[in-house]
Amino acid sequence: MDDYKIHILLTAIRTGSFSKAALELNCTQSAVTQAMNSLESELGCKVLQRSHNGIRLTPVGEELLPLLIEADASLARLSQRARQAAAGLSAPLRIGAFSSISSTWLPKVLQEYHALHPETNFDIQVGTDTLSGWLLHGSVDLALGDSVRCRAFRWSPLMDDPYFAVFPESLAPKCDCIPQEALAGYPFVMAPLNALDQYLSVCPANQLRVNCDDDSTLLSMVAQGIGVTAMPQLCLHNLPDRVRILALTPPTKRVLGVALPNSPTKEAVRFARFLCQKFPYPAP
Repeated sequence: MDDYKIHILLTAIRTGSFSKAALELNCTQSAVTQAMNSLESELGCKVLQRSHNGIRLTPVGEELLPLLIEADASLARLSQRARQAAAGLSAPLRIGAFSSISSTWLPKVLQEYHALHPETNFDIQVGTDTLSGWLLHGSVDLALGDSVRCRAFRWSPLMDDPYFAVFPESLAPKCDCIPQEALAGYPFVMAPLNALDQYLSVCPANQLRVNCDDDSTLLSMVAQGIGVTAMPQLCLHNLPDRVRILALTPPTKRVLGVALPNSPTKEAVRFARFLCQKFPYPAP
């Protein structure tokens, strides 16, 4: 099956029409139509429902879409790896990681691993909720994140990362710790991507919800006195001025670890073993 036909199909689905797909792919609409007819003939089924309003997936197309996305990603990796091999280059180890990991302990770990395996190169992608999708679709070879996002894969815990309350100085009580339920008495900056509802026993009702995947932005909002929040310790390595952190009672934590896809590369398995040896996690 021609990988370019699959790429055309996914482009058409994303753009919503053959004409828009042709414009993006710099080809004619007739070429897109012919490629789709040929692909459906090869598959032996209708994938697209076409009308004057554009295109949409048929029920069979909806069922096949995840496999087509996976095939497109696999063929792209195959083509990239073949070009690298022809040029005498080794494939980089593709790592997806939380920003709090990539900006704290990961650089030192990569340095130590590279000293042992100097032939290894690295490709780092930073994300949060995207980690599971990257693993599923083969966009990364392994992921470094928490159990909420990664436990569905071949998961190995590495370390605990405790949560702390983060206060602007203007609102901070004169103590070193604060009960979780007491956070309900303050305006609370809630970032859904931080999955705080998974870690706090009581989520404050007075929330300013911000879809933000950047720790420094959230800390800046707290420093400006907009409200309080709760963040893991690894996210607090670059605290701005006018911010105080307090321990939470009862304490809560996220568990960070490494996740491998169901069919990992040898390099990914080797790196995961290196991490598990460097950060041995207590047995339950």
